[in-house]
Amino acid sequence: LLNAGALPNQDPINCLQIALRMGNYELINLLLRHGANVNYFCRVNTTHFPSALQYALKDEVTLRMLMNYGYDVHRCFDCPQGNSSHSQYVTDGWTSTVIKDTMFCEVITLSWLKHLSGKVVRVMLDYVDHVNICWKLEAVLKEQELWPDISSILTNPRSLKHLCRLKIRECMGRLRLRCPVFMTFLPLPNCLKDYLLYKEYDLYGQENFTGTY
Repeated sequence: LLNAGALPNQDPINCLQIALRMGNYELINLLLRHGANVNYFCRVNTTHFPSALQYALKDEVTLRMLMNYGYDVHRCFDCPQGNSSHSQYVTDGWTSTVIKDTMFCEVITLSWLKHLSGKVVRVMLDYVDHVNICWKLEAVLKEQELWPDISSILTNPRSLKHLCRLKIRECMGRLRLRCPVFMTFLPLPNCLKDYLLYKEYDLYGQENFTGTY
């Protein structure tokens, strides 16, 4: 159906969301390669960050697949509270109540998810330039094993090579980057094309499933 031109973003229930909930790498990759919107927002329980991340927090293979295909990582670090204290949820947040624009920092610092915060944020930093983290997220990250590495990245300039990759990807756009035909005719060396596509972080393409957490 996809090869015949079926559109993966038209169904009332998002096809990519179903694949993510199933944890089916092959189906996720297939949908993304045919233009599935990695930055979709679920109409129910809408978060401030694109909804796909909810199903990838415990799986680095899926997480990097989303990031490689242009997931909007900056939305995860966008917190209006900044260095101010955050409100403490009692009945809100990730419960049976409706989520309305819940921030990433409120989700990843929940008691049953905060042990993943260091690993998830460390992966995210491979796909952004300089970002600021809010007080609440920083407090939880400082308890994680990967905090020294995260702190070093946050407090030092990013490499020019990395910044150039981000800028080129931004100029090209998500769909062009993932289009095999477009990349074939792009007058760049294959090694540079691989760098633009984050091939070094493509755990699914490398069939490296042992590093999931």
